[in-house]
Amino acid sequence: MKKKLIRNNIILLMTAFILFFVVVFIALYQFEKNNQTQFMAYIIDEVEIAYDNHIGDPIDFINSYINENGRRITILDSDARVLADTHDSIVGTDKSTRPEIIDLGSVYIRHSATIDLDMLYIAKLMDDGNYLRVAVPLADQAVAYNRVIWILIISGLGFLGLYYVGLREVNKNILTPWQQVKKGMMSLHEGKFEIFSLNSPYPEINEILYEMNGINLETAKYLRTIKTYQMQLNGILNEIKQGVILFDHKENMIYANEDAKILFEFGDDALNQPAYYAIREPLIKEAITQANVHRKSSVFDIKIHGKIIESRIFFVSSDKDNQNEATVLSLFKDVTQERSIEQMKRDFFSHASHELKSPLTAIRGYAELIEHGLIKDKEIPKTAEQIVKQTETMTALVEDMLMLSRLENLSENLFSDQNLEQLLNDIIEQLKPMYQQKNIQIDVKSKAIHMMCDALDMQKLFKNLIENSIKYSENDKKIEIKLYQEKDAFIFDIKDQGIGIDLQHQQRVFERFYRIDKGRIDGGTGLGLAIVKHIVMKYHGNIRLDSGLSKGTHIVIYIKLDQKQ
Repeated sequence: MKKKLIRNNIILLMTAFILFFVVVFIALYQFEKNNQTQFMAYIIDEVEIAYDNHIGDPIDFINSYINENGRRITILDSDARVLADTHDSIVGTDKSTRPEIIDLGSVYIRHSATIDLDMLYIAKLMDDGNYLRVAVPLADQAVAYNRVIWILIISGLGFLGLYYVGLREVNKNILTPWQQVKKGMMSLHEGKFEIFSLNSPYPEINEILYEMNGINLETAKYLRTIKTYQMQLNGILNEIKQGVILFDHKENMIYANEDAKILFEFGDDALNQPAYYAIREPLIKEAITQANVHRKSSVFDIKIHGKIIESRIFFVSSDKDNQNEATVLSLFKDVTQERSIEQMKRDFFSHASHELKSPLTAIRGYAELIEHGLIKDKEIPKTAEQIVKQTETMTALVEDMLMLSRLENLSENLFSDQNLEQLLNDIIEQLKPMYQQKNIQIDVKSKAIHMMCDALDMQKLFKNLIENSIKYSENDKKIEIKLYQEKDAFIFDIKDQGIGIDLQHQQRVFERFYRIDKGRIDGGTGLGLAIVKHIVMKYHGNIRLDSGLSKGTHIVIYIKLDQKQ
């Protein structure tokens, strides 16, 4: 190829030497004009890509380009009014009459009054409706242009003496761009995305390089988009608070989110390995096989590390040609708390119905005795007293259940300034007949403490604890009550000399309807301490219980005075 080029060059030189300079000047002019167009098109494409990938407003984007390569970047709105400019802080200027705005995509040379330089201008309408205008100093292009002219003039004058050397340089200029094209093709084949400058003197080669740049830019853009989607998907799957695992048709694990890795305690080394490599539960492995072979979905609970995990196994693909595609989707959700709440609700309704059934049965029995005349007149007041007592038990039970429901579901805190000492004294006065009947001494040491709270909550807290101490203390005993402030919290301390609570029951006495003595009938609802616990939880406090059989019971409540509503 090189010999052929030299021979053709000699022939062409002898026949065209006279017209050499004319042809050169014309060719250079056309080349420079074409090069300017391609150069500006390349620059505006580069800036457009940067604009599309930029997060922020046009002013932030322009600020990132200030003083960069001497370029002037302008963002205009849909009416061609300036939104931001690297060389002009004035916005709102109308540029709709500029030739580069009228004829988008064409390159124009004109003098810029803003920076007092001759500039190359090109503009483009972007996807968001704004115009992007790019300008570079013409001086940079003119220097390169004049340098080539002088080289050609000197080369022409000394052509006879340096003919052979000139031919070698021409051949080098011809072959180098093709080496660049070859390098670009090899890089593209290897997955390397490079941008090549359009500096070849041959438009055809520049067109090839331009097309390669376009392919590289589009490929890079799509890869960035795919990576962005992957990052977003991974972020979503890691935030749904469920383990997600995908398996292929061979039951190899091809994807697992962070929750799944934590649940089954495996790392990235388990990916592309069979399911049994990381999952030891036979029930899950069997469900994966059923989904793959029979396309059967499975939903079941399984216990893992002491937690109840809801497992959902689905068949998600039937494309047998794509061997790498996921075929089974597995979802794992920790439902320990949900199942516990469901069981608690079932127990609550079961206990509530049982507690209500006893007084209703007694009331009905007394009513039937009266209906059939089996009760003598002198016994009717006593029977009526028993009926009233049973209705009071039912009323107390309903009130306590409503109180519990209120504590669990009330979203608004109806707080007001309350004197806790006054509330405590009111409750003690209210329970006076109860403890005087058993000749129990109440020793109260309290101080005036003011707190923003719901008065009903504190009344129930004091009443339930004091009432329990009275109820489970024998006659002629003593109950010590303290109410005082310690730093930013108040302490309610109650200690009795009652029958006490065995250690095995102390963890459960705050549960609904829990009774230490199942056969004991004391008129209580079984919800008193449960209400106390919920009140303390509502005010973010804590409870300390110290008790033992025949040793009395000592309960200390700690609640902060500053409650953020």
